[in-house]
This record gives sequence, C-alpha cells and structure tokens, in this order.
Amino acid sequence: MKPKFIIFDCDGVLVDTEEISCGVLAEEARNLGADLSNQEAIETFAGTSYSFVFDFIEKRLGKKLPENFEDIYRKRTFEEFEKNLQPIPGIHDVVKNLKLPFCVASNAPIYKVEFNLKLVKLFSFFEDNIFSAYQVNAWKPDPTLFLTAAKSNNFPPSETLVIEDSPSGVQAAVAANMKVLGFAKGKKAEILQSKGATVISEMKEIFNHL
Repeated sequence: MKPKFIIFDCDGVLVDTEEISCGVLAEEARNLGADLSNQEAIETFAGTSYSFVFDFIEKRLGKKLPENFEDIYRKRTFEEFEKNLQPIPGIHDVVKNLKLPFCVASNAPIYKVEFNLKLVKLFSFFEDNIFSAYQVNAWKPDPTLFLTAAKSNNFPPSETLVIEDSPSGVQAAVAANMKVLGFAKGKKAEILQSKGATVISEMKEIFNHL
C-alpha cells in the first residue's frame, strides 16, 4: 500500500541539530569531569529523551548532575542554534514538492521544534501540524507519539510513512506498524536497517518510496 501521510522527525531529519546539541552536552559533561567525547555523545544520545541523556551522564560521572545542568545546556544549545543551525540538505525541495499531507513529530518540546524550524525557514510548512512527546507524555521508542500524529490527521498506521534518523525513532515507527525510512549513512545506516528501516542517504530519495 502506498503511503498517504508522512511523519517527519525533526532533529536530524529537518534540522541538523544533532552535532550541535550533542557537542554541547559532551562539553558540559566534560566540564564536570565526565569522560565523554562529542562522537560518543552523538552515537549515544541522538533521538533519545533528556531523561536518558541525563541518566547516562550521571552514571558516567558517578554522581548527580547539578540542578542547573539542564538550564545551562538549553541556553547554550539555543545560542549555538541561532549562530550555526542549518536545514538538512534537500529538505526544502522535498516539502515544497510533496503532494501528500505531512507533519512533524519529535521527542523535543514544541517550543524547541518551533524555534528550530523558524531558524531554517521551515516553520510555515509545519506550523499547524507539530506533535511533541511532551504532549502525550511518551517518548520514542514508544509508538504513542506517531500513533497520535496519524490519528489526529485521520490516517491509519498502514497508510503512514515515517522519516527518522535514530534507532529509537525507527523502533517507534515499527511498533506503530508504520513504514519507515531511515535517513543515514555508514554505520548508522546499518543500525537503522537492522531496526526495520529502509535506508535513504539523501532526502530526495523519499520520492522513490511514494
């Protein structure tokens, strides 16, 4: 069955946030004494929840994070986004030319999704159709977010295609009985494929699956 509705993840699919946000996390963790490289942070944290990230850093440190750690992290990432955030290459052409309805569904809070989409001039394509895990109180790999997004747009899972870049996102789509394209290259592509995704390495390849 051909898809009739598309759900985009945000970070790593619409906006190239992962390197910036994971780099800030790793740097702040190192400032506290944790042995955590930027590369390990990207490989470990991409597509996960803040609770997972903070628990991981606390275990690496062997102690609780300072109460203001999240505030510092958010402030620094937003500053870096404003200076350096870029859209994923090719995504503007994709959303401009799609003939199917689509939305964005992210583990991030809605204000962050909106902020980032505005920075890269994508907000107008999604402004009335943004879904956050914070709304449903369930984070990927839980399928609730994707199921809610599809149901809110009156599409069943069988007619929904998800575009993801993280293992947890692919797992959520598979658990929701939705087809999923994994946007990745190299080792990460192999991981997403092993979780059940059909892998694409360029955004324009989406049209090959519609």
